[in-house]
Amino acid sequence: MKLQEVRDEFAKYIILKDPWALDMVLATVIGNAFIDRDPIWTALVAPSSGGKSTLIAPLVGLSSVHFVDDVTEKTFLSGYKVKGKDMSLLSLIGKNGVIAFSDFTSILSKNPVSRGEILTQLKLIYDGKMTKHTGTGSGAWDGKIGLIAASTPDIYSQLESGRSMGERFMYYSMNQPTDEEIAEKQNSVRMSSKAITEVMKLHYKDYCVSVRDFITENDFSFLRITPEQRARIKNAAIFAVNGKATVHTDHRTGKVDEIPNKASIGRDNKMFDALLLTLQAMDAFEHDDPVRDISDDRISMIEKCAYSSITRERRKILEVLAYASDQQGMTASAIGAQDGLGLDKQAIEKYLWPLHAVGMVSKLTTGAHKWYIKDEHTREFVMKVSKDVMAFTNAQGLEINENEDGEETDSGDPGKYDDDEYGDDQYKVDKSFDGV
Repeated sequence: MKLQEVRDEFAKYIILKDPWALDMVLATVIGNAFIDRDPIWTALVAPSSGGKSTLIAPLVGLSSVHFVDDVTEKTFLSGYKVKGKDMSLLSLIGKNGVIAFSDFTSILSKNPVSRGEILTQLKLIYDGKMTKHTGTGSGAWDGKIGLIAASTPDIYSQLESGRSMGERFMYYSMNQPTDEEIAEKQNSVRMSSKAITEVMKLHYKDYCVSVRDFITENDFSFLRITPEQRARIKNAAIFAVNGKATVHTDHRTGKVDEIPNKASIGRDNKMFDALLLTLQAMDAFEHDDPVRDISDDRISMIEKCAYSSITRERRKILEVLAYASDQQGMTASAIGAQDGLGLDKQAIEKYLWPLHAVGMVSKLTTGAHKWYIKDEHTREFVMKVSKDVMAFTNAQGLEINENEDGEETDSGDPGKYDDDEYGDDQYKVDKSFDGV
């Protein structure tokens, strides 16, 4: 079972408008199970009824994936035992596994105290070690747990306050079909969501088992990546940490009143590497080529993850400024009047000030206050990714990328591998883990 076959089967029942959403779901599971790198925690972001839960639901057929509808502060480690057996979730999962939330909103909607405690525990789980003492006993766990969560865009505002302690999620914002496309597809497909899940879970399992066997038989201990691609990953990580920085603003004026709390790129860079190595293995399996290079298309996928780290409002504002014909700046009112925003001056400034605080936008103070993107790296990144997020590639059997002149493009010269950094034994694939 190849990925394209899984994609083709799913396309019989739903509209796969996004080129990489299915890849993200499967790569999250495969990377956490079979690639010996840091955990991959993916937040699949889409509006309500945006298809995110439909893509995650078939993972129920994999024994290494554990679906959770709700958690409390005592879910992960409680010390509670039944007939001598610890009933805590981490004890039931063991050292390796993936936690799946088909609706992470159930966590985000909790009261601030409970939500904060749960998110703190999740950070410890990501880091691979947790110890807890309660009135009914104590418990300790260590291992590697992956996570995939479906969420509405509310996740951005709900996690804002906890980002100063270190962000663990990698975001992926799904491209959406039109209402007309959805209605037309639903009229032609007479299957319930449950029935679709029952069909697709067999394909998910078949594919994951096939990739596992392929990884076991081949060596994926380093990334086959060019220096140019490595530079793109670095820029993506920088954009992600800037976008996820904690920026405190005055509740009355909306202006920044504290120095932004921004993490280093280390954690994001490692998670991007883990995802890339997984995608390298998946593409190698897809084309029966164990030494296949990382394609530029996969780098674009990482760039989209980085771009998804900031809210849709901030993304739209950056796009407006990046494509502005007058690079002398735009007023907040002019930005808000653009298609896709429709927000007034005060609402736009609420998003501009945090972007300004981390250096993603600048402000002219002479005359009317005008905003612009001063840093060329930021401008180029925004322009490139906003164009690429809708692009399907010929390598996946979809549409061919085209440049501005309408000419077909390819990934170019693979160049010299930047593999020295990734040849160490600590990155060898764990071929002993066998849970699918």
